Amino acid sequence: MYIYLKKEHKYKVNNMIDDNIENDEQTIITDIAEEIVETTNPEITALKAEIEELKDKLIRTTAEIDNTRKRLEKARDEAKDYAIATFAKELLNVSDNLSRALAHKPANSDVEVTNIIAGVQMTKDELDKIFHKHHIEEIKPEIGSMFNYNLHNAIAQVEHPDHAPNSIITLMQSGYKIRDRLLRPATVQVVKKP
Repeated sequence: MYIYLKKEHKYKVNNMIDDNIENDEQTIITDIAEEIVETTNPEITALKAEIEELKDKLIRTTAEIDNTRKRLEKARDEAKDYAIATFAKELLNVSDNLSRALAHKPANSDVEVTNIIAGVQMTKDELDKIFHKHHIEEIKPEIGSMFNYNLHNAIAQVEHPDHAPNSIITLMQSGYKIRDRLLRPATVQVVKKP
């Protein structure tokens, strides 16, 4: 069965059909979009959570690498400083002997002896420069200063009325340290308690 319409009615019917098709297309597109969002929304949420977890791991790993680098730098510096400790301990006796030689120089001496003493002094000065370069410090407590068991080794106690108990009365041998590490304690005599 055919229906014959006038041109204007055909136009209206065609428009109505086109509108219905467009509405149906829009509805279909909206339905598909909603379905895609519903299926991908949990995926998006999971991906966002994974991204946050990876960011957290990156931050922690970066901090761990930085801490490891700092520890290694500190260990390297300590190893460098303390690697010479054994060698430096052996040189301490040389320094002591040079100091003893200079302490006992004769008052009146000829030119040859004076030149030898000058050579010993230059050697001692050069050794002191090397010690300073490698952060080796002499521990030379003053008379009357208090005994410190971390830096001093007391070999005798003597009575002395003018000094306080546990104060240093005699320095027998200088001590040495490399930075904060003790190489050799200063050997001293201290005043004993009355």
